Amino acid sequence: MLQAPVRLLFALKPKIPAGVLAATAVSTVVFAATPFLVKGVAVDQNVNVSTVAVISTAQLAGFMLTSWGAGRLLRPRRRVMVIALLLGLLANAASALTPWFSLLVGIRFVSGVSLGLISWIAWSEVFGNDEKVGDVAVIGPIVGTISAPLIATVIDVSGTDLLFLVLAGLHLLPLAFVRETHLEAAARPHRERHRPTRAATAILICLGLTTLGGSAVFVFAAVIGQDDVGLSALAVSFAFSANALAGAPSARYRGARPLPGVWMTLTGVCALLIATVHQPLVFWLALPTWGFAFWMGIPGVYSLLAERSHYPEERAGDAQAIMAAGRVIGPLLGGALYAWSAPALGIVGGGVMALSGLGMIYVEWRIRPEVLGDLVGA
Repeated sequence: MLQAPVRLLFALKPKIPAGVLAATAVSTVVFAATPFLVKGVAVDQNVNVSTVAVISTAQLAGFMLTSWGAGRLLRPRRRVMVIALLLGLLANAASALTPWFSLLVGIRFVSGVSLGLISWIAWSEVFGNDEKVGDVAVIGPIVGTISAPLIATVIDVSGTDLLFLVLAGLHLLPLAFVRETHLEAAARPHRERHRPTRAATAILICLGLTTLGGSAVFVFAAVIGQDDVGLSALAVSFAFSANALAGAPSARYRGARPLPGVWMTLTGVCALLIATVHQPLVFWLALPTWGFAFWMGIPGVYSLLAERSHYPEERAGDAQAIMAAGRVIGPLLGGALYAWSAPALGIVGGGVMALSGLGMIYVEWRIRPEVLGDLVGA
């Protein structure tokens, strides 16, 4: 059932290896399930909604540590991808079987390790190539469009245990392509790592803040849609699909993306509206706009990061790691703020996102590529 998004991606004939494409699509489905798992796990495990956000934090902690360490300790080879897929299969199967919430938290950390390895391999393969970056970037919107209502339906009909088993089974699909997958990144010489430039450091910090504020709101957006806006679970899932669908054309866009910070600032405005204005129309407009703006902006931020770096391939893992770090902290911050009030969550989360977008605009306007050689730590 959840294999449909993967088949659709192959129909687009992307220029990245089939194994990378399928693995990234599966990892996207796992991530897409998180907002819906929050309420489902809260019901199944009899745990407070704000506490359940810890499973997202644990998963993203594994993702962050792996994204940061993979480029320093490993090479992007096929056997690493196999290990990542097997870890994901086992972690999701175990998530369905465990009766204890505390153990579930640890298992989701292992799931995050799997997701981090897959993401690192995918972005290492395409970083610095604008056309291939678009092929990876478009996976999220397309997969998210189709998977969100399917995920919501599975949880509504059969609960979270069946969803975890479906997620486990999906990891078998990329394994069929691994033998024929050729990873160009694996052939690149392994070099000593270098510190990022000051401009790159500033961009990385802004990326971390963007995902911190964004995850704080996004993880609770499904709960806000149901409990505060008054929508059904299925209606909320369609709004999430619209969020992903709106991001497809912007992610696939092949042209230049000047001032990506403007788009990232807009995502902050959308997060603010979702959490503070509890009207169905606003919810339905803000979520798709968020999706379009995010995927219009984030590939441009990656390009900006590459332009402002002497060793752009080294920054690929750094970008994924610091974004994951923001996502680790975000759900914890979001849980505390949502327990206080949804508007407080929107003001803090959306405000942090908007400020980080303005920071990206400043870097692009004031720190030009030609002066990088004069910066300390290049």
